[in-house]
Order: sequence, then structure tokens, then C-alpha cells
Amino acid sequence: MTLLDAKPPKPKNGIGKYIPLPLLIIIIAAIVGLVTYSLWNYPEQRAVSRFLTTLERSDYQKAYKLWQPAPSYQFSDFMHDWGPEGDYGRIRTFEILSAKSKGATTVLVYVSINREEPPLGILVDRKSKGLAYSFY
Repeated sequence: MTLLDAKPPKPKNGIGKYIPLPLLIIIIAAIVGLVTYSLWNYPEQRAVSRFLTTLERSDYQKAYKLWQPAPSYQFSDFMHDWGPEGDYGRIRTFEILSAKSKGATTVLVYVSINREEPPLGILVDRKSKGLAYSFY
């Protein structure tokens, strides 16, 4: 069999007719990467959202448990910070603005509370979902 005797190639069908396979693989990998990157800190954002929603409902005992405080941070301290007479007053609205990973174990979530400036940074532990004030 010589080169002139070879069978002609089969015509491409489907998406392969328009986009070469390596390019299609790169596009799919890029989409998966972008989705993964955008949702990477979602569980920590959800923990902050759950905490602030609990404060909106004025369920301070449950919010104190969600905060997962150190033994030195008593409920009276929590009420001073987050209660109706706290820095933000009664929580009426909040919006999660962004989240940034800080090392392998911590995420910094920026939140606008009652539309006040500047946004508050809340640290979230990836493993326990415990919350703390940001020192960043």
C-alpha cells in the first residue's frame, strides 16, 4: 500500500468540526478553574452570613455559639460588641463584599454591616468555622 492508496480521512462531526480538541480541553479546564476559584471561600462566607442572619433575628445566644469564642470572651463582652448597643447597633442589613484566603487555615471575609464604612473584616477558621475579629 502506498501513500496514494490510503483511504481519505473521515470528515469531523460535532463540536470537533469547529474547535480543535486541545483548545476545547483548555477552555473546559479554564472554566472549571474559574468556578473553583470563585467558590473556594464559599463555606467561610456562608458561616459569616449565618452568624449575621442570626444577629438580624436578635438570637444572641445562638450567635454567640456560632462565634465560637475563647473562654476569656464572655457573653457580656459579646453583647457589648454585637448587641443592640454595640458598635453597629441592631443588625438590619449586611452584605458580604469579598473573601481572601490568609494561609491554609484562615479566610478573611469583608462585610458591610448596616451600610456603614469602612467594611468589617471577620476571620473565619476553615476547619471549625469559628469567627474572630480581623487583626489584618
